[in-house]
Amino acid sequence: MKDNQRIAVTKRMLQEGLLRLLKTEPIDKIKVVELCQESGINRATFYRHYSMPRDVLDDIRKGIFQDIRTLTRKEEACTDLQKSLEVICQYCYSHADVIRLLFTNQTDGGFAQLLNELYQEHLTEMQRTGQEWHVDPVDMKLASYYYSGGFIFILRQWLTENIDKTPTEIAALIYRFVSGKADR
Repeated sequence: MKDNQRIAVTKRMLQEGLLRLLKTEPIDKIKVVELCQESGINRATFYRHYSMPRDVLDDIRKGIFQDIRTLTRKEEACTDLQKSLEVICQYCYSHADVIRLLFTNQTDGGFAQLLNELYQEHLTEMQRTGQEWHVDPVDMKLASYYYSGGFIFILRQWLTENIDKTPTEIAALIYRFVSGKADR
């Protein structure tokens, strides 16, 4: 148990150090030595867990995705698309500094994949509860990618441009686009 705690603390220190460095330079410019100095971790320890700083960034992204996945699997968010969108927007707003760093360091593809998976899970849950979809599965998959990409773009612009809208307003806007009720 102590080894697991030690590993978790080491990884957290590296993640926090990387986030501090990302405020002033892009991920591709950060060297292992620099990250280790910033984190107070020696290089041998770094290499025990990672091979490059981008791996640490990937761990940060995976942690965020796990948090979002957990939140959207709660009962109401799982069956209500608008509620699920609101949960995601609220989480991203609450963690805007980190999310902005992920966007500026080109991890958008990971967000699109996560949102696509969540959307597919939502559709599966809706079908399980008796709602029928009379759409070709391939068309549904393509539509899912389309909506996920649009969601990511809105989310990125909202957070990086500091657009003055609440998470609830952004979720409602996205829901109107997804549901085909954009003129409201």
